[in-house]
Amino acid sequence: MAHVRHLIDVRTGDEFDQPVPYGLVYPVCTADGSAPPSQRGRTWEHLVACDRELRPAS
Repeated sequence: MAHVRHLIDVRTGDEFDQPVPYGLVYPVCTADGSAPPSQRGRTWEHLVACDRELRPAS
């Protein structure tokens, strides 16, 4: 399976970007199109622990 950069949280609609496979995941924008409160990269484990359910954007 190829690496997918553009991800969406299915619960909130927030958009994320993972530029490098197995690297940090960065918030891009919230569901309403505004800037995220923090643009700091997070590990996949941290996002899952925060109840994020990320899926590839279609």
